Amino acid sequence: MMANVQFGIDHPVVTVRDFDKVRAQFEKLGFAPNPVGYHPWGTKLSLMMFRDNFIELIAVDDASKFGTNSVDGFCYGRNVGNFVDRVEGLGLVALHSKDAVADHRMLVERGLPTQGQIDFRRQMKKPDGTPDVAIVSLGLFLNEVHRDVSNFICHQHRPELIWVPEWQAHPNGVDAVTAVTYLATNPLELVDRYAAFYGAERIESSDGPVIVDSGCGAIRIATPATVQALFGPVSLPDWKGDMQPHGIAITVSTPRFGELEALWTANDVAFTRSPRGTLVVSPEQCGNVIMEFEAS
Repeated sequence: MMANVQFGIDHPVVTVRDFDKVRAQFEKLGFAPNPVGYHPWGTKLSLMMFRDNFIELIAVDDASKFGTNSVDGFCYGRNVGNFVDRVEGLGLVALHSKDAVADHRMLVERGLPTQGQIDFRRQMKKPDGTPDVAIVSLGLFLNEVHRDVSNFICHQHRPELIWVPEWQAHPNGVDAVTAVTYLATNPLELVDRYAAFYGAERIESSDGPVIVDSGCGAIRIATPATVQALFGPVSLPDWKGDMQPHGIAITVSTPRFGELEALWTANDVAFTRSPRGTLVVSPEQCGNVIMEFEAS
């Protein structure tokens, strides 16, 4: 995988109610989540870091802090709370930015509706226990038509505090998020949104799922029939009967692919093999998200 670029997949966000339970489930899969951190607006998080992107696990910690760092009435913490009041799983995908102000301006000029920009600081600890402060800027592009196909751009001003080498060593060997997958009865209705981010030339929609090249991983949009062809008979995330487009899967790669079956058998993790030969773990074991593993 190339180094992350403008609007590449930075981190899919897995939003859950029982944070400790799901964090332990990801550990059974062979991930090594970094120490739990806290946002100023009342959510807690833990990151599974890879070379160029990561998975964020997030939950509400203290709803009394909702409203902190709000912009024009929008509070990130309250948005998380509203999501888990309804469902759990893949509600947001953050896209990479090295200049949130300029990138936000550009996307607004391309016609994408925005909820504004948020700058915040998050207290954290380095692997040796030394306290420090991560400084982050977000540009919010939540989808007003299909709320569960939403994004924000994320600019880490101190990336050395996020991409810490010690946090990238996972027993399962995973080294990258290579795709996120959405379910939609009509994938083509989402094409215009991603064309605003990437340009139409980076979208393949002629056969099978719509595939968007983010520059750091693929965004796949699949019909129910195509989802079965991708992942096989695995159960889908429980979206409470809502068939509006929504995220269903995160694909990761590992050079230790051949070791996964033994690892998961030892950890009592159930898995299946997809028609494409990848290994798939059901959403019941992963915070209401299908986790797909492929060889890197």
